[in-house]
Parts: sequence; structure tokens; C-alpha cells
Amino acid sequence: MKKNLVIYSLIIIYFVLNVFLIIPLGLDFYNEIINPLLWIIICAVAIFLSRDSSLRVKGERDKTQSLIITLIIYIIVYFLLGLIFGFEKTPYSKDLFSILKNIWSFGGLIFFQEFIREALVKNEKKKAWNYIFMTILFMLINLNYSNISSHFTELKELFIYSSTTLVPALLESAICTYLVFIGGAKFSIIYRLFVTIPPFIVPIIPSLDWFASAILGVTLPLAVYVYMNYVHVNRSERLSKRERRTYNPVVYVPVFAFIALLAGFVMGLFKYQPIAVLSGSMSPTFNRGDAVVVNKLTTREKDELKKGDIIQFVSGTKYVVHRIVDITNDNYGNKQFITKGDHNNAIDVGKVALEDVKGKVSFVIPLIGYPSVWLSGAIS
Repeated sequence: MKKNLVIYSLIIIYFVLNVFLIIPLGLDFYNEIINPLLWIIICAVAIFLSRDSSLRVKGERDKTQSLIITLIIYIIVYFLLGLIFGFEKTPYSKDLFSILKNIWSFGGLIFFQEFIREALVKNEKKKAWNYIFMTILFMLINLNYSNISSHFTELKELFIYSSTTLVPALLESAICTYLVFIGGAKFSIIYRLFVTIPPFIVPIIPSLDWFASAILGVTLPLAVYVYMNYVHVNRSERLSKRERRTYNPVVYVPVFAFIALLAGFVMGLFKYQPIAVLSGSMSPTFNRGDAVVVNKLTTREKDELKKGDIIQFVSGTKYVVHRIVDITNDNYGNKQFITKGDHNNAIDVGKVALEDVKGKVSFVIPLIGYPSVWLSGAIS
């Protein structure tokens, strides 16, 4: 315990100095020299203090292969998402020197941090508090604090930051702690390299929105845990066939498939997309807190819309779901729609052009949109 207290004390001192002194100074060569040097010192101390401890790993080869296969599948899925969301250029230079510099600045830290994590596990392998404290501490030291205050100006920004950064960072730290526990630093290094390095060596990456990033950041560590726990149990524990079946990742396939389909449905990847109703302008047809399922229309289908249809359209910077009460043409003969909320006394200001129409309401799901209503009210 005393050995780990020394290591934790060094990490906490580094954290405090880093966040409140070194980063604000904006020192040159911080990422390339100063930061790695600090971690090298802590890593050397940690390895020295854990030299008398050991970590037994059963089925190391099978576990390594399983982890690499899982992460290769992740990389494939990640870049396939670019076909849906589009791609964007990475912000990092792609000349050889810059690539090597970035790999050293970020990849080097991964090696030092994970060997420190391994030392902490080896010294206190059976202590639950050690794993919890380690997981939280490593999450905190790897957050970017340079512009963190900007995420707390509005509740909406805080929610997005928590969903895309804080929760995924906590889960990543937790899965790395678990991987060290079942296989040592090598496993957590492999995991973090697969997740961290690609943007530094490829010219483009998927341009994911915040919701997709949050789903991916949560799903990956959970999927890796489920599969690696199954492999670990099969290689390390003496269990009956019945007990082994409870760890089989195949059992979780329907769950992950449902999560993937639900996420795709909410993100609008399919022809139909749910939209939460945030106002009462269409009452009593549907009310605030309901959800409408919108059928995204092709140009031909938009042209076939008729009076009485309920459509989703863009009005300025907002999306509106109102009923078509009349159809007219502009001076050039282009079709336009006059819309109105069923509960409103007057028609909407401005006519809706064909290109502003996004879809047509197919059916209503009562009350299911209330979480979005509450969230919208909280962050507005």
C-alpha cells in the first residue's frame, strides 16, 4: 500500500502542476519534451517500486489475438461510419517528422501511463479501492483542460461535453484498468494505440456528430469488456459449460444490435426518424412530449405532397412540424406550401419551398418525447 501511495502522490503532484502551472504558461516543446519527461520519471519510480511484484497472465496469446481482432473490427466500423456522416481532414500534419513527433507525444505517454497502471495493479491486485481510484485518476489526467471552461457556459454544452468526453473517458480508463488486470500493460497499450493513433497517421477521419461520437465512445469499451471477459474466463477459470455460456458474448449480440439500430434510428440514418414534439402548436393531433416519426422524402415524393399532409420543414434555423393547408406557386412556377399548426389561429409566416421540406409525418408515439422536452427546457 505504501508503494502505491508514493506513485499516486507523484501522479497527483504532476496533475496539479500540469493543470494550474505548466499548461497555462504555454511552454514551447511541452508535448514533445517536458510532458514525456515527467511521465518517464513517474514511470521509472513505479517500475522500481513494483519490481518485487508480478502479474500472472493465463492464455496471453489467445487474449492478445482476441483484443486485436476486436479493435480491428472497431477501426473498420469507425471508418465505415464516414460513408454515412462524411469525412473530414485531420488537423495534424502528415509529413514524416510531424507524424513521428505526434506518435511520440501521444503514443509515448500511453506506454508510460500504462506501465504505471500495471505497477499499481501489481502492488495492490486485490484491493477494489485501488482499481476505482486508479480509473478515476487516469481519466482526470488525460482530459484536456486548456479550454474546459468553455464547456460549462451553458447546460447544453455541459451535457454534450459529458456525453462525448467525460463518460467515454471514464469508460476508457475503466477498460484499460481491466485489461491490465487480465493481461498486463501490453493489453491496455494495444487498446489505447488503436483508439488514439489513427488520426495522426491517416489524412481523413469520419465527421461524426456529437451523438454518434457519444454512442461510439460508450459502446466500444463495453463491447471490448464483454468479449475479453469471455476470453479471460475461458482461459483462466474452471467453470462448467453452463457457467461458461453466461459469459458468451453471443448472448449480448442482440443487445448491441438493438443499441446500434436504436442509435441509427435516432440519428436519422434510416428513411424514418423520430422527432420529439417540443410545443403544443399541433394539439390535439399530437401534443408536447409526444414523438412523431418522420418519413424522409425524395424530391419526387415532396412534389406529390397534398393539402392536409403534416410535414417537417426548415424555417430559419429551426425545424417545424405543421400541416399543409394550401399549395401555391411562386413567380417562377415552383411549388410552395402554406402551413399552419392545428392549434394556432393563424397560418405560418412565410411559405415553405420544396427544398425546405424534410419529410412527412407517418405516425405518432404518445409521450415518448418527454425526455427531449425536459432536456430542451433545462438547456434553453
